[in-house]
Amino acid sequence: MKEWFDGLIAKITGKKAEPKNQLITTVATAYEINLVPEVKAQMIRAQKMRNLVLYICIMVSVISVSVVLVLFGIKSGQDIAIGSQDKRLGELSAKLMGYEELGDLVTIQNQLSRLGAIAENKTVLSRVFGALGIMLSQGEDFVKLSELRVDLENYTLRMEGQTDARVAPLIDYRVLEAFKKSAALTKYDYGRYVDVNDKEIPTWCMHESDENGNAYRVGDSYYAWWDLTSEGCGALPLGEMVPEGSNIEFFYNDKSEVEVAEVEMSYEDLTAAGITVEVDDEGNVKLSDEKVEIRDVDGETKYYRTAVARVKVWRTPQFTAWNNGGLMELDGAISGIEHFESDCTRYSGQMVSGQATAKWTSTNECYLAPDGLTVTDSSNGRDESDNLVLKFTATMKVEPAFFAFQNKHMIAIGPMGQNVTDSYVQIGNMFTQEARECDENDTECLTNSTNTGGNTQNGN
Repeated sequence: MKEWFDGLIAKITGKKAEPKNQLITTVATAYEINLVPEVKAQMIRAQKMRNLVLYICIMVSVISVSVVLVLFGIKSGQDIAIGSQDKRLGELSAKLMGYEELGDLVTIQNQLSRLGAIAENKTVLSRVFGALGIMLSQGEDFVKLSELRVDLENYTLRMEGQTDARVAPLIDYRVLEAFKKSAALTKYDYGRYVDVNDKEIPTWCMHESDENGNAYRVGDSYYAWWDLTSEGCGALPLGEMVPEGSNIEFFYNDKSEVEVAEVEMSYEDLTAAGITVEVDDEGNVKLSDEKVEIRDVDGETKYYRTAVARVKVWRTPQFTAWNNGGLMELDGAISGIEHFESDCTRYSGQMVSGQATAKWTSTNECYLAPDGLTVTDSSNGRDESDNLVLKFTATMKVEPAFFAFQNKHMIAIGPMGQNVTDSYVQIGNMFTQEARECDENDTECLTNSTNTGGNTQNGN
């Protein structure tokens, strides 16, 4: 009965009833026996790997969705900004198109990319005065213009003027005929100046005329001055070493005619010329180049050096001197000296039996107005001083190359070899007030038998 009761209590309490007379006892030990099979262990590892992969996939998905959302936000913002700008551009475009002067404001498209082509097509209108200065008689007999029109599309000059003969024979029409012949025989020349190594000297470095517009010349030979003091124009005698750090690229013949000047130099100029500055313990400044002078100007240290300021470059070859010095061949080739390379004039020399020097000739086929001057109308008239003159209207077609901006150092050459550069020309004496027609009762003017002062002229 008691055993039954103990069993019931054990079931209620969940404790097992201890059997009577149990002789076996358990003893705790430090050892544990793994009863999980190997298959179960592999399954656990596979579950861990599955969980890791699933975690990584979830994280990648979350990151991808976040990136997509960010990009979508950026794209939406850009669309909004672009839409706003498109609307603004549309408003500005409508406003711009509303200007009536738009056609005058807009010239060409892609202006920056076409600057080179624009420069090549640029024309120099002022050269026309140089050409006319050669053609027009400026002596006692004179031709003066009252109107000049230049058509650069067709390169045509249209002029109205008057002639007055004041040297025997006193025929005004003779002066006009001389003007026509002068126009037909006038030529032009252009090219480039180069140093001893045939490197082109920049145009702004060359000065071909003085401040009054008179071309530099000695007899029949013309020359220019190479200004070494201008930016990018510096040069050294051939064979001289270029100082380290200097940007000098040009050289001239050490026997060329030069002019020197005192030039103020900055510390940077000294460094560029390779000149070192040393200061001793007593504060005295010493330079590695004895040609540089140190001066104290108003409490400030200044450096001065006497150096070559400009070099004479002959435009007309010095035939005999250059040929004897091995600088010019009989075929006209020039080397070893700075000179002018012409695009129109060709030189050649020929040794003559019994003579020590060659005979030189020049050829120029660049005619300014190949068709000459065409007089379309002429009539008698009186000038502003009431003198009898011959009025005329004429046209002349000029070679386009003469006006081209890309053709540098342009000159007009008259029949007698005189020339005028395109740098500066006195034009004051070329023009005068238009002559008036003969009055109906002016018998002297109408018959054109004599001029005031006894000048005889032949009408038309």
